[in-house]
Amino acid sequence: MKTKKKGFTLVELLVVIAIIGIIMVYAIPTYERQVIQTKRVEAHNVLMQISARQEKNNTVFLQYASTLAAGNSPTADDLGYQGVNFMTSPDYLYTMNNDDGYTITATAQGSTQINDNFANDCRVLTLNSLGRKTPLDCWL
Repeated sequence: MKTKKKGFTLVELLVVIAIIGIIMVYAIPTYERQVIQTKRVEAHNVLMQISARQEKNNTVFLQYASTLAAGNSPTADDLGYQGVNFMTSPDYLYTMNNDDGYTITATAQGSTQINDNFANDCRVLTLNSLGRKTPLDCWL
Protein backbone atom coordinates (compact mmCIF):
# COMPACT_ATOMS: atom_id res chain seq x y z
CA MET A 1 0.00 0.00 0.00
CA LYS A 2 1.39 3.37 -1.06
CA THR A 3 1.07 6.37 1.17
CA LYS A 4 0.46 9.78 -0.32
CA LYS A 5 3.05 12.38 0.37
CA LYS A 6 1.71 15.49 2.02
CA GLY A 7 2.73 18.93 0.79
CA PHE A 8 2.63 21.17 -2.23
CA THR A 9 4.05 20.58 -5.63
CA LEU A 10 6.27 23.17 -7.24
CA VAL A 11 3.55 24.03 -9.76
CA GLU A 12 0.98 24.68 -7.05
CA LEU A 13 3.43 26.91 -5.20
CA LEU A 14 4.21 28.90 -8.37
CA VAL A 15 0.51 29.39 -9.09
CA VAL A 16 -0.08 30.77 -5.59
CA ILE A 17 2.92 33.11 -5.91
CA ALA A 18 1.66 34.33 -9.31
CA ILE A 19 -1.81 35.02 -7.90
CA ILE A 20 -0.36 36.97 -4.96
CA GLY A 21 1.82 38.94 -7.37
CA ILE A 22 -1.15 39.88 -9.55
CA ILE A 23 -3.14 41.00 -6.52
CA MET A 24 -0.22 43.13 -5.29
CA VAL A 25 0.15 44.81 -8.69
CA TYR A 26 -3.36 46.23 -8.29
CA ALA A 27 -3.54 46.61 -4.51
CA ILE A 28 -0.43 48.72 -3.84
CA PRO A 29 -1.15 51.58 -6.32
CA THR A 30 -4.79 51.67 -5.22
CA TYR A 31 -3.74 51.94 -1.58
CA GLU A 32 -1.21 54.69 -2.36
CA ARG A 33 -3.84 56.63 -4.32
CA GLN A 34 -6.28 56.33 -1.42
CA VAL A 35 -3.68 57.63 1.05
CA ILE A 36 -2.95 60.62 -1.19
CA GLN A 37 -6.66 61.44 -1.57
CA THR A 38 -7.18 61.19 2.20
CA LYS A 39 -4.35 63.61 2.89
CA ARG A 40 -5.74 65.96 0.23
CA VAL A 41 -9.10 65.98 2.04
CA GLU A 42 -7.25 66.86 5.26
CA ALA A 43 -5.70 69.81 3.39
CA HIS A 44 -9.18 70.85 2.23
CA ASN A 45 -10.32 70.87 5.85
CA VAL A 46 -7.39 73.02 6.95
CA LEU A 47 -8.02 75.52 4.14
CA MET A 48 -11.68 75.70 5.14
CA GLN A 49 -10.72 76.24 8.82
CA ILE A 50 -8.39 79.09 7.89
CA SER A 51 -11.06 80.58 5.64
CA ALA A 52 -13.65 80.42 8.43
CA ARG A 53 -11.27 82.15 10.80
CA GLN A 54 -10.58 84.81 8.16
CA GLU A 55 -14.29 85.49 7.81
CA LYS A 56 -14.63 85.74 11.58
CA ASN A 57 -11.66 88.15 11.64
CA ASN A 58 -13.36 90.23 8.95
CA THR A 59 -16.57 90.32 11.00
CA VAL A 60 -14.81 91.44 14.18
CA PHE A 61 -12.11 93.78 12.83
CA LEU A 62 -13.63 94.69 9.44
CA GLN A 63 -10.51 93.48 7.64
CA TYR A 64 -8.89 90.24 6.61
CA ALA A 65 -5.77 89.18 8.49
CA SER A 66 -2.46 89.28 6.67
CA THR A 67 -0.66 86.48 8.53
CA LEU A 68 -1.58 83.07 9.89
CA ALA A 69 0.57 83.02 13.00
CA ALA A 70 0.50 85.40 15.94
CA GLY A 71 1.85 85.98 19.37
CA ASN A 72 -0.15 85.16 22.48
CA SER A 73 -2.83 87.74 21.75
CA PRO A 74 -4.19 87.83 18.19
CA THR A 75 -4.68 91.20 16.57
CA ALA A 76 -6.53 92.31 13.47
CA ASP A 77 -3.45 91.55 11.36
CA ASP A 78 -3.09 87.89 12.29
CA LEU A 79 -5.27 84.84 12.79
CA GLY A 80 -3.65 83.52 15.97
CA TYR A 81 -2.54 80.15 14.62
CA GLN A 82 0.67 80.14 16.63
CA GLY A 83 1.81 76.58 17.35
CA VAL A 84 -1.15 74.85 15.72
CA ASN A 85 -0.22 71.32 14.64
CA PHE A 86 -1.51 71.47 11.07
CA MET A 87 0.75 74.43 10.32
CA THR A 88 3.74 72.09 10.57
CA SER A 89 2.22 69.28 8.53
CA PRO A 90 4.71 66.97 6.79
CA ASP A 91 2.30 66.73 3.84
CA TYR A 92 1.43 70.36 3.06
CA LEU A 93 2.84 73.83 3.55
CA TYR A 94 0.12 76.41 4.23
CA THR A 95 0.57 80.03 3.19
CA MET A 96 -1.70 83.04 2.86
CA ASN A 97 -1.50 86.08 0.60
CA ASN A 98 -3.50 89.25 0.93
CA ASP A 99 -4.74 90.75 -2.26
CA ASP A 100 -8.18 92.35 -2.38
CA GLY A 101 -9.24 89.63 0.05
CA TYR A 102 -7.11 86.62 0.81
CA THR A 103 -5.79 83.56 -0.96
CA ILE A 104 -4.83 80.53 1.10
CA THR A 105 -2.52 78.00 -0.51
CA ALA A 106 -1.68 74.43 0.45
CA THR A 107 1.45 73.25 -1.35
CA ALA A 108 2.21 69.53 -1.31
CA GLN A 109 5.46 68.39 0.20
CA GLY A 110 6.73 65.12 1.58
CA SER A 111 7.15 61.84 -0.19
CA THR A 112 3.51 60.94 -0.79
CA GLN A 113 1.76 64.20 -1.67
CA ILE A 114 4.36 65.20 -4.26
CA ASN A 115 2.87 62.39 -6.39
CA ASP A 116 -0.66 63.85 -6.27
CA ASN A 117 -1.07 64.24 -10.01
CA PHE A 118 -3.08 61.21 -11.16
CA ALA A 119 -5.75 62.83 -13.34
CA ASN A 120 -5.05 66.46 -12.46
CA ASP A 121 -2.14 68.19 -10.84
CA CYS A 122 -3.41 68.53 -7.26
CA ARG A 123 -0.11 69.45 -5.65
CA VAL A 124 -1.14 73.09 -5.09
CA LEU A 125 -4.62 73.76 -3.67
CA THR A 126 -5.97 77.29 -3.22
CA LEU A 127 -9.02 78.88 -1.66
CA ASN A 128 -9.72 82.61 -1.83
CA SER A 129 -12.03 85.08 -0.14
CA LEU A 130 -14.64 84.66 -2.87
CA GLY A 131 -14.84 80.94 -2.15
CA ARG A 132 -13.08 80.05 -5.40
CA LYS A 133 -11.30 76.71 -5.10
CA THR A 134 -8.59 75.75 -7.55
CA PRO A 135 -7.97 73.39 -9.20
CA LEU A 136 -11.67 72.63 -9.07
CA ASP A 137 -11.33 68.97 -10.03
CA CYS A 138 -9.15 68.39 -6.95
CA TRP A 139 -11.91 69.64 -4.63
CA LEU A 140 -14.63 67.22 -5.80
